Amino acid sequence: MNFYQYIRSLPLVLFLSLFLFQNCSGQVSAGDTFLFGLSEQFDKLFGKEAATISCSTDVVITAKKIDLVEDGNVSASFSTTEDSGITPSPTENDWGYSSFETCIYPNSPFSGSLEIPVSLSATYGTRINSEQSIPALPAIPAKLTFTGNGVTAKQCLRFTSVNDNDRNVVVDPMTVDLGKMVQKDGDGKATSGTYSGKDACDISISLEDDEAPGVRVSNIRVMEEPGPLANTTYGTFKVKLRSAPSANVTIPINDVYDAVNVGNREGTANPKTLTFTTGTCPATGNWCAEQTVRVDSVDDLELDGLKSYTIELGKTTSTDSEYNGIKPRNVVVYNLDQSVPGFSVLKFSGGSTINSASANIPTITGFATDENNQFGDKYANFQIRLRSKPTNNVTLNFTSNCGNKCTIQTPSLVFTPSDWNTYQTFRAIGKTDSANAGNQDYTVSFTVSSSDSTYSTTVYKPSVTIRSCDNDGTNLIQPCNYSGSPDGTTTNTRLSAAEGGSTQIWLITQSSPTSPVTVGLTSSDTTEGTVPASVTIDSSNYHGMETGATNRIGLTHVDDALVDLTQNWTVTTATSTGGLAYDPIDIYAATTDDEKAFYITHTGSPKEGTANVATVHVCLGGNNPDEPVVLNISCKTYTSTEAAYNECDTISPSQITFPINSEVEPINASDSGCAASAKKQSFTVSGKDDLFADENQPFDIRFTMAANTDTNYSVATNPSDHSITNEDDEPVGKKIFTTSNSYKGEMGSDGVFGADLTCNNNKPPGVSGTYKALIISNSVGDTSIANHRVPNGINWVLSPNYHYYRCIGSGYNVCSDEYTRLFVTDGSASFNPTSMSRDFSTTASDEFWTGMKSDLTPATQTALNPDATACNDASLVYRQNCHGFNYETCTTNAATYFYGEIWVRNGNGSVSNASRRCDLFKKLICVEQ
Repeated sequence: MNFYQYIRSLPLVLFLSLFLFQNCSGQVSAGDTFLFGLSEQFDKLFGKEAATISCSTDVVITAKKIDLVEDGNVSASFSTTEDSGITPSPTENDWGYSSFETCIYPNSPFSGSLEIPVSLSATYGTRINSEQSIPALPAIPAKLTFTGNGVTAKQCLRFTSVNDNDRNVVVDPMTVDLGKMVQKDGDGKATSGTYSGKDACDISISLEDDEAPGVRVSNIRVMEEPGPLANTTYGTFKVKLRSAPSANVTIPINDVYDAVNVGNREGTANPKTLTFTTGTCPATGNWCAEQTVRVDSVDDLELDGLKSYTIELGKTTSTDSEYNGIKPRNVVVYNLDQSVPGFSVLKFSGGSTINSASANIPTITGFATDENNQFGDKYANFQIRLRSKPTNNVTLNFTSNCGNKCTIQTPSLVFTPSDWNTYQTFRAIGKTDSANAGNQDYTVSFTVSSSDSTYSTTVYKPSVTIRSCDNDGTNLIQPCNYSGSPDGTTTNTRLSAAEGGSTQIWLITQSSPTSPVTVGLTSSDTTEGTVPASVTIDSSNYHGMETGATNRIGLTHVDDALVDLTQNWTVTTATSTGGLAYDPIDIYAATTDDEKAFYITHTGSPKEGTANVATVHVCLGGNNPDEPVVLNISCKTYTSTEAAYNECDTISPSQITFPINSEVEPINASDSGCAASAKKQSFTVSGKDDLFADENQPFDIRFTMAANTDTNYSVATNPSDHSITNEDDEPVGKKIFTTSNSYKGEMGSDGVFGADLTCNNNKPPGVSGTYKALIISNSVGDTSIANHRVPNGINWVLSPNYHYYRCIGSGYNVCSDEYTRLFVTDGSASFNPTSMSRDFSTTASDEFWTGMKSDLTPATQTALNPDATACNDASLVYRQNCHGFNYETCTTNAATYFYGEIWVRNGNGSVSNASRRCDLFKKLICVEQ
């Protein structure tokens, strides 16, 4: 819309400018509906006498500003599954959109019907094709009628560029004017309601010429804010000139152009200026090379979902008049939120930050108080803050189940939207209950009071466990340690560590002793654990648990060479001497075995169709002095839908026996060393031969030890399952899927390669690999066709003697040669599409662009396609298959359509072929390479 013709007087302009923009930040927002630099509310104010000040947000328009490029290589469709809201998701290899779909739907419930008037300002004439894609109509209607709300009620419009091969005069963008809405009741009569009289937002469509001079700009991939789970924290877009300039060309990059990215809160772009130099390229000049701009995502620490913002490429500056003042296409950046609501906790002892976001985080431990309150809050304080900015004050209200054993010194902490990321400290102290109930743990938790709906309802609140050490009453000396480890004061709470490990506990008193107190210590089994001969409590450590203090008991768990599992032992405390005479309670400990009862290894692998086997060697890690050890071996059982099903065949022998005293030599006491042991027992494993291209498949063998009374092995556990790989003897298997979305026959300037890109951007969830489309370009050597693909020839997508199978997901029963085979190619990389094992897709009557007849021969020129009279472009020799899937209509007559060959799913593993107009939407068949 060109508003200048509506200006009546300068005073009116100035008055309205001041009125409308008195609070303007001077920045454009991606959320605004901007039409070529002018806000819609300003434009409408001048364009209509009764215009509304702003358009209604009651109707969702998925893209209000669309930038098409004549030689764009991407056709974008609305998507509810892609983060960007379009499919294919944008990448730096996309050089703009040749076709783009935007969808419209009411977002609030209503009864009756809703009508939205539609009118177009066709500033580009035949250079843009406009149609309704959902529901499919050849043209955009004069009004859109809705009977429901939400995305399922959407109606979509598609705009497609037509490359006229001419350099055109720059004109204002085309506008789809969505007028005042009319709400009607069930009888079709106008009524008042949510939408009545409101003005839906307009849609702006611009078209960039591909003729030189010009600047070509790529898209950029979707990024994520930096965070522990983020994989894509930056993206790049590329910029290049379309032709050689006569002088250097400079392009400024403005990454804070959009108000969404004010202060670079969402991302930063570098460099800020691009300079293209003249001269021979590549050599003295760089004008022919792509230059890359990197955009790094920034975590704004706010819960703001997916943010899109625009990076402005400013007008070119050059003394070359042809290249001076060109406005390149701006770049839209999609930044995924990684900010997580929750709490960050720092323990008094330091260490890494504990971040709480979900109930998966365990209770936080490592704290202690004492009931005679000699510790104070030294070991029972932590710092806490919010992980994201709240909308209002957040109050944490702390409570505890300690009864009379503690006092909460900070019953509440308040975080505001300005200090939410500043740590505040929680503190608790011990309290005497005058009872000798022993050491016990208690929990500190908190509730949240806030009008912030996220923090008051959905955010997980971590809890803290604190150990209360019972040094009151008659307990003059008491063992004490931190929560999170066993307290060691009962047989059910032993201090436990693996052989060679250590544990610790401290002795504390009720008050400062008048002179040092010494407590003698002995171990009940020095083959399992040792302790120092004594510890000393004095005025410097009676109220502490410090690593280097003399009141610390360090337990060493002895590493022996026996397979003896877990062994319990006791630290016996003697009556103390010195400033205090008291016999503390004993301390209970356990040492867990670190010897493996069995070492297992194998050499070789079974292979289908051969006599190859795997030879498995087993050794005893400990001695069996009393009785032979017998192991029974079997194939692990799998279900028929698992890849390892029917892979294991014969185990020989299926039972091995270790005579008395079969412990492996120390030098061979490892899995890898077992094969060299003289005391090993061995057996072989063969694999089954199937008829499927299922690649090399691992399967497990299982060991079960026969009952025995040996001193060591009567209490040993069975060896873990051992994995063997059955090598496949079938030719390679490859995956095939069909796209869930449909696309026009015009694949962009890259032709069939554009279809390949669509395949790789639309893989089913969990399906990996690189794909090309099962589609061919032409049957004659037409040099005007970009990127040829010919059956059994150049760029053909199938390989000889391969197995191909259908994939609709990642499960073995929906993506394997065994369950979903389609066909096996012959030695010429061909197959019969009318006699496959099953259909390409699971949807009846699916249709696919292929460019081939059902016998894999290229489609021949048909009478449906325009002849030289209807389309007088002599360069277009071959006009079938959308001219190699490059064009939708004739280059010289946009009203004349090309046709292309499709396959129609007939069921029972068969297809038939037919010709369809190239503006129609069909699916693609995608083949793994």
